[in-house]
Amino acid sequence: MLYKKSSAVVLIISLLATSLLAGCRKKDPVKAAPDFSGIELTYYKVFDDTEIVEPAIRAYEAQHPGLKIHYRKFSDFDEYQRVILNEMAEGEGPDIFSMPNTWFTSNYRKLTPLPEKFGGVADFQSTFVDVAYRDLVRGDIYGDKRIYALPMTVDNLALYYNKAHFEDALPERGRPSTTWQGIKEDVALLNREDNTFDRFEVSGIAMGRADNISRAVDILYLLFLQHDLSFYDEKMTEAIFAAKQGGAAGSFPGLAALELFVSFADPTRKHYSWNEFTADDDTDGKEIEAFAEGKVSMIIGFSYTYEQIEDYIDLLDQQGRNTIRKSDIRATDIPQLYDPDLSAGERITYASYFAETVSRNTEYPDIAWDFLLHMTSKEVLADYFDATHRPTSRRDMIEEQKLDPKYGVFADQVGIAKSFPILEYYTYKDIFTDVINRANLSGTHTSDLVYAQDLINELMPPGGVLAVEKRPEVDEKTDD
Repeated sequence: MLYKKSSAVVLIISLLATSLLAGCRKKDPVKAAPDFSGIELTYYKVFDDTEIVEPAIRAYEAQHPGLKIHYRKFSDFDEYQRVILNEMAEGEGPDIFSMPNTWFTSNYRKLTPLPEKFGGVADFQSTFVDVAYRDLVRGDIYGDKRIYALPMTVDNLALYYNKAHFEDALPERGRPSTTWQGIKEDVALLNREDNTFDRFEVSGIAMGRADNISRAVDILYLLFLQHDLSFYDEKMTEAIFAAKQGGAAGSFPGLAALELFVSFADPTRKHYSWNEFTADDDTDGKEIEAFAEGKVSMIIGFSYTYEQIEDYIDLLDQQGRNTIRKSDIRATDIPQLYDPDLSAGERITYASYFAETVSRNTEYPDIAWDFLLHMTSKEVLADYFDATHRPTSRRDMIEEQKLDPKYGVFADQVGIAKSFPILEYYTYKDIFTDVINRANLSGTHTSDLVYAQDLINELMPPGGVLAVEKRPEVDEKTDD
């Protein structure tokens, strides 16, 4: 979309302190600060409280006298995406907003890419971790690689475990195995069966179902990636995750991934540890609450799951219920198909994060992008980590964050984090929830994955997700 600027705004933009993405932003001594009066930007984010974001906003405003940035926080993701899409469809909406990393492949045409004078793709690659490049850099209508967002964090899945349970059941190791086969063996030792309705006094791991596991579909996505599954064909014209493929897991990697996930909810398996009664599917807590109560030894979650566990411990303590010690909460690397110490195979975890971007409807794209360079600077992200504990997106902050005793594992895994495009988050979640439910009832069948694949292919746009817009006509003129 073309945008208009007054001559005053053009002058202001030319005076913006620009820098390459790599390294810290360095500010030259102020000679004569331009006046940004009358320029206002709106910034939408989901989940981040005002007190987390406002200090960085106020600091940027102080460096740009007269500029006003209005921040709006959303608590409900469904409302957030509805508001943004509706407002943008009307040619309005925020100048700056956060988008899930899985959205950019199909939605980047709604955005204004980073102006090349601020830095190029090589700068982006040297500054941010690899998954951010794969998610946020796309080809424009001319085939040139452009940067469509800057990430403040790259969250990823890790394995939470109760240290006390492992000291009791596996004192020779005191921590979970590094492979899924080892996890199965751990579970058989950690399970404590009883005569209760749910069969378990303590379950080894929360895996296998979608109704009472909050991140069930994300865990299935993780297993898809670890099984070397191609979710779409090479040109992204159709989904192929149910098809016969090569890869580490055999002919049908999608089916193998599903079988591994639901096997923990199969009563015929030695590592059976989870059923519909093990955690309450009517509460938000689900397996997280069960972990806080000491009813399950391992769960899978993102960095923010740590705080959720601690919050549930506090809540349950107030209710007089039994809880685990906070000092027994540990997070470690996500298990792999093959032993990372013995195999040359690639380690993989699943990445899920929001990245900051600029709307194509904005009147001030250069100022908006300069602000986002500020928001993803090393100084701002250090404060952001202190407030949120979400793992960094920047390569030059990984080593320091890896030393954090609670959250270091998430920084350690950002280099192996991967994702794949998702056209409609909730639709995909519903589809794969149904796939898991069917497998729980009647076993795993390729036909269920084929059915899911057909539903997703109905969402694919004509020509595929990567179909480019028609290039604008260029009038050829000759001099008289």
